[in-house]
Amino acid sequence: AGAAPAPRLAPLPAGADGRVDLGALLRAPLSELRTSLLTALRHRSEGGWLYARALARHCSMLEMVEMREGLAPAAFQPPVDLNQPGAQRALALRDQLAAGCSQLQPDELREAINVPPGAIDPLIAAMDQPARPGSAQARERLATILSRPDPLMLAELGPSLLARDGEAIVFDGKRIDGEERQLLEAAALLLPCSLGLVCDGQDAAVWGPCLADGLCGTATREDAVMASVEAGEHPERRAAVLAWVERLRAAVVARDVDRFLKPPA
Repeated sequence: AGAAPAPRLAPLPAGADGRVDLGALLRAPLSELRTSLLTALRHRSEGGWLYARALARHCSMLEMVEMREGLAPAAFQPPVDLNQPGAQRALALRDQLAAGCSQLQPDELREAINVPPGAIDPLIAAMDQPARPGSAQARERLATILSRPDPLMLAELGPSLLARDGEAIVFDGKRIDGEERQLLEAAALLLPCSLGLVCDGQDAAVWGPCLADGLCGTATREDAVMASVEAGEHPERRAAVLAWVERLRAAVVARDVDRFLKPPA
């Protein structure tokens, strides 16, 4: 079969900051993944390569699931009850992803995933900036990240956005360890949601476990993160995580490098 013709790419809307709204590509249907990925690549000098790479990983996830099934004999595969909502959800996801990924050409997928060193994407360049902890370069790197706190970039950084001091995290001039550190790390996973990242059923952190392992019980990233800290049994943990999200968000919005890097007194 010949290569699928390139889809017509509509212009992306502008976000509140005047830049193109790359986040719209993560809200588009999975069945339109090729269009989203090619649109992202068209905006690579504005951060689109980071988004194209994230979209390409969706197809890698589907490929991995199919490969795993291909390796396991049918007799060893657990029976699937298609009357269960979770199984129906996993099947629907698979169909949507298959529709979106099957249209992609291998060279398009390679281009999205294999980002060369020194690529023109400003978000990837900021993340990949070499920086030894505690150095002037670490401060410069964080200042670059906070100058444009892109939600997907912050999602990829996750808790690694936070400075470490041994086993502890440093924030607001304090060492945070033990259970409180776990709650702060959980908040770092939710921080991008507070800045506009899609964190509902269209979030790969939500649908990925459903597709790969049939774990379809969570509807939002917040559900998944709160389950990981057992907030159901410990309601005070939910309040603590959300309070940390607000503190992190305030520091990010204020571009306050010192709150992230100030050493403990």
